[in-house]
Amino acid sequence: MSHSPFEAWTISLKNEKPAVLVTLLEVPEDSGLSAGTRLFVSEEGLSLGNLGTAILNDLAAKAAGEKLKQLHPRSETRSVQLSEGGEASVFIDVNIPPPELVIFGAGHDAIPVAKFAGDLGIRTVVVDPRSAFATEENFPGMEIVLARSEELRDKVHLGTRTFTVIMNHHLERDQACLRFSLESSAPYVGVLGPRKRRNWLLDGLQEEGITFSEEQLSRMYSPIGLDIGAETSEEVAISILSEILAVRNGHSGEFLRKKGRIHQPVGE
Repeated sequence: MSHSPFEAWTISLKNEKPAVLVTLLEVPEDSGLSAGTRLFVSEEGLSLGNLGTAILNDLAAKAAGEKLKQLHPRSETRSVQLSEGGEASVFIDVNIPPPELVIFGAGHDAIPVAKFAGDLGIRTVVVDPRSAFATEENFPGMEIVLARSEELRDKVHLGTRTFTVIMNHHLERDQACLRFSLESSAPYVGVLGPRKRRNWLLDGLQEEGITFSEEQLSRMYSPIGLDIGAETSEEVAISILSEILAVRNGHSGEFLRKKGRIHQPVGE
């Protein structure tokens, strides 16, 4: 059974699937266009609906595709110049599911990271081979995956909107998790510890013949977190999650008093 654009949109909302709904808001008189018509675009690029002209459909599909490639796209109204003359406006409504955080390591310092992430509405997964640490008691409401290093590819999925934090406090496991994360499409790979330890991890992998591209290494955040002078586990967790939010939202994490417009992302 085929769906209308709005029905497809509500299904994507219910199933937490990335999608865009473009609605024609205002049109010139005698244009033959109807305000309120819609075009639905899925993350796979499949479109449903018709805004009235091929140019409008193409522009809307292109805009939707651009939005769905962004880490944290925002809905907006745009004006479109019509080939017949005049201007139309469209509303581009974007649905993106909540971000996901995968924490590798279930030690005591992972507990506040998971808790605060949950408070922020971030879907959180805790990965550790030790059933005594990765428990519902320590991580209530979180997804727990018991996985050894060699099982990561079978048991853990990292997507384009998955943020990872590596805090196993175990050199070999951290190396395996780092390789797994950098070889995925995860936009943020945070590694707990000083620069010296990060270099040990990379050097150890290089000795095994495993190297990474500049693009892969650009997604690695180590030392992890923003510079807030964090000392306690809770403070470190706030530092880490603040950096994740800054990366997700396209902001620098600097003092707001140094900015002109506080909601302006980097590069705008």
